[in-house]
Amino acid sequence: MACCGQQRAALTQNKPAIAQTHTAGSSVNVRFKQPSPVLVRGPITGRHYQFNGSVNTLSVDARDAAALIKTGYFQLV
Repeated sequence: MACCGQQRAALTQNKPAIAQTHTAGSSVNVRFKQPSPVLVRGPITGRHYQFNGSVNTLSVDARDAAALIKTGYFQLV
């Protein structure tokens, strides 16, 4: 019978590797769905993205895009 310490060690050794889907510097096109202007700060990179009536689609860092899309005000293009 194995003791608790051995079981814990076995659990930590069997963790699957998590692959990152987006690396630093990769970008995606994101469209702001509203007609009003907005300035948003990317929650991961801290970059500022200015969307307005004439520019509703911008190239956004992929790491920030996921959080922006979750708000429902943005979509991938």
